[in-house]
Amino acid sequence: MSHASARPRPRPSLRAALLLACFAALAVSLAVSPARSEDQAYAEKAEALVAPYVEAGLFSGVILVAEDGKPIFRRAYGPANREWDIPNTPQTHFRIGSLTKAFTAAAVLTLAEAGRLGLDDPLRRWVPSVPPAWEGVSLRHLLQHRSGIINFTALPNYFDQIARTDHTPAQIVALTAGEPLLFAPGTRFEYSNTNYVLLGMAIEAASGQSYEPYLRDKILAPLGLKETGYDDLTVILPRRAAGYRRGRSQWRNAAPMAASAAYAAGALYSTVDDLLAWDNALTGPRLLSEASRAAMFDDGGTGYALGWFVSRAFGKSSGKPGHKPGDRQSGHRVWGHAGSIPGFLSINDLYPDDRLTVIVLSNTETAPAQKIARDLAALHLGHYEAPEEIVLEDVILDRYPGTYRLGPRAFLTVAREGRGLTARATGEAALPFVPESDRTFVSRVADMRLTFETEPDGRPSGVILRRDGRDRTGPRVTEAEARAILAEPQQEHREVAIDRSGLAALAGRYALAPGVEIAVTVEQGHLFAQATRQPRNELFPEGERAFFLRAVDAQITFTTDETGRIAGLILHQNGYDTEAPRLPEGAPPVGLRVGSPPGPKGSN
Repeated sequence: MSHASARPRPRPSLRAALLLACFAALAVSLAVSPARSEDQAYAEKAEALVAPYVEAGLFSGVILVAEDGKPIFRRAYGPANREWDIPNTPQTHFRIGSLTKAFTAAAVLTLAEAGRLGLDDPLRRWVPSVPPAWEGVSLRHLLQHRSGIINFTALPNYFDQIARTDHTPAQIVALTAGEPLLFAPGTRFEYSNTNYVLLGMAIEAASGQSYEPYLRDKILAPLGLKETGYDDLTVILPRRAAGYRRGRSQWRNAAPMAASAAYAAGALYSTVDDLLAWDNALTGPRLLSEASRAAMFDDGGTGYALGWFVSRAFGKSSGKPGHKPGDRQSGHRVWGHAGSIPGFLSINDLYPDDRLTVIVLSNTETAPAQKIARDLAALHLGHYEAPEEIVLEDVILDRYPGTYRLGPRAFLTVAREGRGLTARATGEAALPFVPESDRTFVSRVADMRLTFETEPDGRPSGVILRRDGRDRTGPRVTEAEARAILAEPQQEHREVAIDRSGLAALAGRYALAPGVEIAVTVEQGHLFAQATRQPRNELFPEGERAFFLRAVDAQITFTTDETGRIAGLILHQNGYDTEAPRLPEGAPPVGLRVGSPPGPKGSN
């Protein structure tokens, strides 16, 4: 080294140093600020999208949206424990219900990769105690809900009795072992939690381990999922969220549910961060081979793969005959599942082509988790259209408050609030509505719209409530009229003798609402009705076409066409009369949505 090169360099002046620092900061800013600003802009919009649900008291829980496996929106809302007013945090543990099914499916695939079992193995090879009638059921049928085995969580006494106490997997299966298959295995889809209980038993038989330790040793621990596990309410679990429901306009503790009553169909707990790590692992080589990952998300055109619903979202019509928005040829691919158990709702949606993940975990049964998840995805993908805000004069807003009759014993109470309205259906909480026009108001927190019928002078004479794809129309009544109607004693229902040979004519499927149908069946001279993913209940006659349920306060009246053929039914429940037309023989299911259906009793 020469003497000249060893001389110390002159120190820059303070002004020069500041200029250099500014240029350096600017260079860094130019390098990273576009991505940061985009993420920040999305986070601000997402926060505004979620805020109305929180303000309305519908949502408490944690939400995470990630792009390329990294969070761009991660927020906690509301209380984890209402008795102690302890808030939710991103580290809060939630019961995730049917999101468990993806873990169970992955466990089966790991055993298949190890040569311990085959997806097309007969169920009876691994669970020989099942009825002979189930001989044609394979593990793949179970994974894809194509077995025909009845759903044990749809039994009438499941949530009131069965779910509250511990059961062995064999005891759970025994609950449905005497029931006939709903269809020949492999011929159609019917969501059944019994399928995944049987898969848990197959995992134990093939691995030589119980379900919980196998899952922990082969999946959770290798992936570092330390905040995910098999729920046990007798164990102290830090940061465990309590589950809640609404009843009589008050918050109440959700009905208790033993983890063993859900088992491999829905017994896990987790956090949003662990679920994101789980999603990242499934889309990469850390857990499964490329062939197994392809199998996990291959639905074969049925809409359900191995532990995941497979669909498309935000599709647009191509203009071709029969091509509707949301068709499989249109929109963004999405792999998703929902979980629903007492007190908790969860959604885990992956958009593989967009490298987008949306996770919603809630500890309230009121949370519109699926709508929140879908709207957050739409916001990121450029498909979200927020209701256009307009301002109405006070004289217009002041017209509409009052009471409207939507059913024999169901009313809608409308009140003025700020620059909009609130509306409360009988037995439910009030929800906010903002104006779309001078006569139409929309809810930002539920799939609901109000359209007021008016006289020429503007006075409202009635309302049309659009809710979950169905319109209910009702006239305006006085508060005194509503009180008088509700004060009338309800009709007592008594079973009468009828000619049971005519019951066969009532059997069939009836479209109650988008995505919901009622299946009416006859067994040994008795009539049964079962709504989509709800318990099956016997119908007791109080007339030749009129029946009532004893398990719940509901009645069904069958209607006929001009030829006397059964054309539909009317469900009388919660003060409403809901018509359900009869579906043609062999018609496909009325709807198959990504994830489990909403509702605390939908699925585990």
